[in-house]
Amino acid sequence: MLDESLCSLVDARRAIEFGLCDLFNIRISKCGGFLNSLKLAALARQAGLGYQLGCQVGETGILSAAGRHFASSVSDIRYVEGSYDQFLVRERLTVENLTFGRKGLAPAITRPGLGVTIDERALARVPIDSLHVPIS
Repeated sequence: MLDESLCSLVDARRAIEFGLCDLFNIRISKCGGFLNSLKLAALARQAGLGYQLGCQVGETGILSAAGRHFASSVSDIRYVEGSYDQFLVRERLTVENLTFGRKGLAPAITRPGLGVTIDERALARVPIDSLHVPIS
């Protein structure tokens, strides 16, 4: 599986050219966003490779929502990771709890946009610059 080394279409094309894998682990936040991730999925299918949706450690409900839309938008996806919200983050940033349910099930989101509401109060409590490293 091409995992950590899959960040772009260039990476994917090289892996296909040299026969380095049979599966892509596509992470929306690492692979250039939703559109690039869709392109990676299409490229995998064209090359006869499988693909799965990976997640990021500490992803919030915002990224989980994007992942659910991705998983609902493509065909032949093998595996889906994500929606660990309440298990990985201290403060949920969406009003909706997007944590997967029993047996790992997570329904598609059908509302427009990402389909979630940002909890403005929770967002205000999350430090944006909590690590200051002095440059010497």
